[in-house]
Amino acid sequence: MKLAELSKEQVAKMSEVKQYWLNYIFSCKHSVDREKARIGIDWLYKSVGRAEPIVVFVDSPMACQYAVLYIKEFVKKFPQLFSRDQVGAQVRDQVRAQVQVGVQVGAQVRDQVRAQVQVEDQVRDQVWDRDQVWDQVWDQVWDQVRAQVQVGVQVWDQVRDQVWDRDQVWDQVWDQVRDQVWDQVWDQVQVEDQVWDQVRDQVRDQVRDQVQVWDQVRDQVRAQVWAQVWDQNFEFTSFGAYPNVGDYGWVSFFDFFTQIGVIDHDGFNRFRDILNWGVYDTVQLNGFCIISDMPRKLIRNNAGRLHNPTGPAVEFADGYKQYYVNGRALPAWIWEKAAAGEITRDMFLKEQNSEIKGGIYEVLGQKKMMELLGAKEVDTRKIFHANGDVETVTLLKTKQKFPEIDNQPFAWVKMVCPSTGSQYLQGVEPHHTNALEAIASLSPFKSEEYSFHMRS
Repeated sequence: MKLAELSKEQVAKMSEVKQYWLNYIFSCKHSVDREKARIGIDWLYKSVGRAEPIVVFVDSPMACQYAVLYIKEFVKKFPQLFSRDQVGAQVRDQVRAQVQVGVQVGAQVRDQVRAQVQVEDQVRDQVWDRDQVWDQVWDQVWDQVRAQVQVGVQVWDQVRDQVWDRDQVWDQVWDQVRDQVWDQVWDQVQVEDQVWDQVRDQVRDQVRDQVQVWDQVRDQVRAQVWAQVWDQNFEFTSFGAYPNVGDYGWVSFFDFFTQIGVIDHDGFNRFRDILNWGVYDTVQLNGFCIISDMPRKLIRNNAGRLHNPTGPAVEFADGYKQYYVNGRALPAWIWEKAAAGEITRDMFLKEQNSEIKGGIYEVLGQKKMMELLGAKEVDTRKIFHANGDVETVTLLKTKQKFPEIDNQPFAWVKMVCPSTGSQYLQGVEPHHTNALEAIASLSPFKSEEYSFHMRS
């Protein structure tokens, strides 16, 4: 018999389940439970026909990328540890002795991986305290792999050859969760359409939308890790599709039906538990699974976008940080130089990137910016767009005139995006006195035509 409507108690349970999943990440009070998470990952690998992996725990998504480098070098240096023949007490003793002797070689592994990654000082300073992350990743990877090999964890010939090829494992995990967990649970939920829609709207969609994992917490953090790995000129290894914080939306939906007794699916329960044990993100390799712990800081604006004009918006336990203004990822040097009082007028004027200029404006604040530039507001207008957006545009000019631009003042239009609250500064010709005409001059429209039906 289908569930036709929800009781008052069940409606209250919806709110409870929704808040639980929203608070789990945004409270920044949770950390990975290593023993339980290892059990969950073992189950996930077994469910796709894979042997139990060596599980390596690190503190951040960037540390996951470093861990892949260490693991590859580790497998190269100690091929004798990754052979099907390494079984039995006698062999385990030999392996233990080899690993103990291998500590010195292990230091060479660490140095070789470091040597592969040449980080320019500027990039290093913009991203994170590199040495702190390097050292913590080395300690975590070396100690965890060595400990698991010593106690006789299963190891395989194929690890040596296939640890580089993560796609097969990743695809199998994807198929397992999507086809066997998601689809089977979906089929078991026997409820009327109106109940389905009510729970979807109140639980799954609100969790998904408020967490913003699709666009923000997961995808933006991953994108920044990818960009920083690219800057350092070493290979990026894709993160897994499951499990990670991006699963909170659909997991919260089925978690509600589980808690009110409509379903009880073993595969779903096990997968949900992996998330409950503090797994933020994963890299799934053949024979290894690397798990990132939860962030220690997440700061957002009222629209749910990552935002902190006074410091990092995302921070992990190993010191890895990312900086955002209204959802836009920006280099850390803006905050560092602003705190040190090192942002100068010339630096701002020479900056070509309008988003970085807008970020500097946000971090310094309007009063300091006006003092820095010797600028004043000349005109402010509101633009009422055809799609209902109301946009504020301000024309700014410096009091001083500059010989490099024919003895004219510098002029900008400051635009405040109505949907995100982001501020942008765009240079305009100094002859403008009307903010609407100034912003229209940057587009193919005349000032009276400057109105949008839709924006992207």
